[in-house]
Amino acid sequence: MPRLERPLAGEDTPVLRFAEDLRRLRRVAGLPSYRELGRLANYSPAALSEAVAGRRLPSLAVTRAFVRACGGDVEGWTARWRELAVEEPDHGDAPYVGLAAYQVADAERFFGREADAGRLLALVRERPFVGLFGASGAGKSSLLRAGLAARWGEHVVITPGPDPITELAAALAGHRSAVEVRAELAADPEHLRVLLRQAGDGLLLVVDQFEEAFTLCEEADRLWLVRALTHGAGAARVVIGVRADFYGHCARHPELVEALHRSQSLVGPMSAEQLRRAVVEPAALRGVSLENSLVARLVADVAGWPGALPLASHVLVETWRRRRGSVLTLAAYEDAGGVEHALARTADQVHDAFSDQEKQAAREVFQRLVAPGDGTGDTRRRVVRAELDAGGAVLDRLAAARLVTLDRDTVELTHEALLRAWPRLVGWLDEDRESLRAHRRLTVAADTWRAHDRDPDVLYRGVHLDQARRLAPRLNAAEREFVDASATAEREREAHRRRGVRRLRRLVACLAVLVLLLAATATYAVTAQRAATRERNQALSSRAADTALGQLTRPREAAALALAAYRVAPTARARDAILLARAAGTATTLGEGYARVPGVVVVTNEVDAESTAAAYRLWVGEGADRRRAGRIDVPPGGYLYLLSADGRTALTTVRADEFELWDIGDPDAPRRTATMTGWPMPLGVDGAGTLMTAVEDGEAVHWRPGDTTRVRLPGGEVESAVPLVDGTGVVVVRRDGDRRAVEVRFLDGRTTQVLSRAARLVVVAGPRGRLAVSDLDGGHVTVLDVAAGPRTLLEADGVAGDAVVEFSRDGGAVTAVRRDSVWLWDLDGGREPLSLRGPGVEFGDARYDPGSGELLVLPTRGGALWRLAVEVDRVIREVCADPADVDWDAHFPGVPRRPLCP
Repeated sequence: MPRLERPLAGEDTPVLRFAEDLRRLRRVAGLPSYRELGRLANYSPAALSEAVAGRRLPSLAVTRAFVRACGGDVEGWTARWRELAVEEPDHGDAPYVGLAAYQVADAERFFGREADAGRLLALVRERPFVGLFGASGAGKSSLLRAGLAARWGEHVVITPGPDPITELAAALAGHRSAVEVRAELAADPEHLRVLLRQAGDGLLLVVDQFEEAFTLCEEADRLWLVRALTHGAGAARVVIGVRADFYGHCARHPELVEALHRSQSLVGPMSAEQLRRAVVEPAALRGVSLENSLVARLVADVAGWPGALPLASHVLVETWRRRRGSVLTLAAYEDAGGVEHALARTADQVHDAFSDQEKQAAREVFQRLVAPGDGTGDTRRRVVRAELDAGGAVLDRLAAARLVTLDRDTVELTHEALLRAWPRLVGWLDEDRESLRAHRRLTVAADTWRAHDRDPDVLYRGVHLDQARRLAPRLNAAEREFVDASATAEREREAHRRRGVRRLRRLVACLAVLVLLLAATATYAVTAQRAATRERNQALSSRAADTALGQLTRPREAAALALAAYRVAPTARARDAILLARAAGTATTLGEGYARVPGVVVVTNEVDAESTAAAYRLWVGEGADRRRAGRIDVPPGGYLYLLSADGRTALTTVRADEFELWDIGDPDAPRRTATMTGWPMPLGVDGAGTLMTAVEDGEAVHWRPGDTTRVRLPGGEVESAVPLVDGTGVVVVRRDGDRRAVEVRFLDGRTTQVLSRAARLVVVAGPRGRLAVSDLDGGHVTVLDVAAGPRTLLEADGVAGDAVVEFSRDGGAVTAVRRDSVWLWDLDGGREPLSLRGPGVEFGDARYDPGSGELLVLPTRGGALWRLAVEVDRVIREVCADPADVDWDAHFPGVPRRPLCP
């Protein structure tokens, strides 16, 4: 049995009488249950029950459905509803606009923003292009329309939408064809300036919701709009309204950056007084007042919240509908849900009143009306009605609740506040955001396909088609047609591919046996021919390289011949010949010949015709600025023995038990600082020349120049003692049975473990605590980092036992030299080791220069300095800068001539 309805209460109003008459119509129909009425009217029972509650005038659609289900006169009730809507405007036409923006026609009830409108108006009068920025819901659209445009006079207001060219053409066409005007604009964005000038002086062009240029427009349309507006400013005043989170997007366009320079206005939250006026004044125009407690509560709820204005306007509309008499009360405000919940409550009420089928249709409508953000917030999206499969009844009920706005043939969300304030919609969007983005891309692709006369090249394929198939339940007819066409084209391509594969397989089967037979024969012949050619080329290359090494007195010709050998076959011998020939070409001499490889100090031999004593000349400066400095004289039979790494201390020998110390810190005035007789011959000096070491009576000793005593280190059987470069310890080689052991004894008393053992050893100390240990019998070189543990940095075999090992000045590389062979190892940079051999050439000393990337090499004869570049490509470029001719036929008979240089 149907439950009894609650009696209507309150003052006698037209709306209450309307509700009572609807109830009476239901009683005449036999008092059917609301569930049965819902089935007949295709509305939920809750929606029909609300229609007769008397709290507000029901929508026309609900009224007509209720009357039809009860068997009443639908047309008569429609006429009565229209009369009541006119007689009772207070309930259907509140003084507030709800979620919608204030329009130009609403200027008389637009309060609170007078100062902002005045400042904006002054800025627009001063500047031809102005940008108004503010958060979503801050009131930008209302300020532009009811605040600025209403005060200006002649104006045009548009939003970009997905096709800004069409929007501008429709707004500025006047008496001309909008299609014709659009064609002119599309051909040239600067034509907008002509149309604005033709529209008359003093025109104001307002482009509201400019962020749609970034969320809805294609790239080409966005660039067109930016160029058109910035060039059109001047012929008319142009104002754009932009959501604040799209400020960075505007900065990506130089034309906008220039146009907006000193032409920007920011809309912030309303002050408490502005909010009070915006709330109180519109109602006062209608003869209605607000309780002070309601005003205080509303201002407190909204103050400082930039995006709350549409929510506040909406809750005021709901409060207006719940008023009693001519006063808006706090109780009605709280019953509406307050600012935070009123919008969500209204949306939920509308949603809950739908049937299950209508709920699904409404969900799809809302999802299509949103452009999911990618790095920005979500934004609303305007769509044409043809894109929506939802029936007109669903859209009408959403529009009646002011959740969506219907305009001509388009639909859009009334305000983006819905995207934050309605949890159900937030959940729908977050549930599968990637699918929503894919759906938006599919919609654009389907529109493009139809716009291009169903061009098959636009259809989806592969991954995009698979993703589109998964979206099938939510597609409209146009999108399904696009996906079906894509699937058909994909099947045709697959069938064509399979036919081609079958034909190819048959052809391959016929040719397989023949190919195998021919391939086997050809492979054998080619392989044999290639092997013979390779062996011949290697032999000719090696022979030509040996010839080049024998011509080093003519380095230019030798380098060209070596390069030709390298082009024929890149053997190690040809590579060595290129490097050595080019190095010979760089040979330089200084004075009477270099005595040592140049380091911090440059030392050359100096011959005194009147004396048999040795002399060494010091040099200062670089390159062309190098000049002679002082000289070190050594008695007959003596020689320069040691140099410190910093180039400030030298040691010369006089005889077996006598040596001299020199201070060469001032190269122009070297001075002998000590002559030491009866001391053991020093075996090394540290990098600063402040510590010397020797072996005396089988013990390692050390002293500092100027000391008169020697300090003995504990432990006997010592055969060699070399100081660390930093002067903190001594590396000793001591006898250990029939072998030798290497260890470091620090001056503070610490001693390392045995670092290396072999029958015969030579130790060289380098910078950064590094040691090189040469096994004289095994041809093995080990480089250790004593400062790190110790830690092994290098293990190299195949090095002659008596090779001279030396570190680069920074300790990053090690070289070894023995007669005609040179080795180089990069300890830090990871470069491949270099092993170089030059028959007929004999080297005495070598050191790697990290600054130039070259080996500085001193041949044993002549005192010349060779600069040996270690990178083959670099040397080839240098040879090719000035190549010599090569008698190709003489050196490479039977080998086709090859270009030496690119």
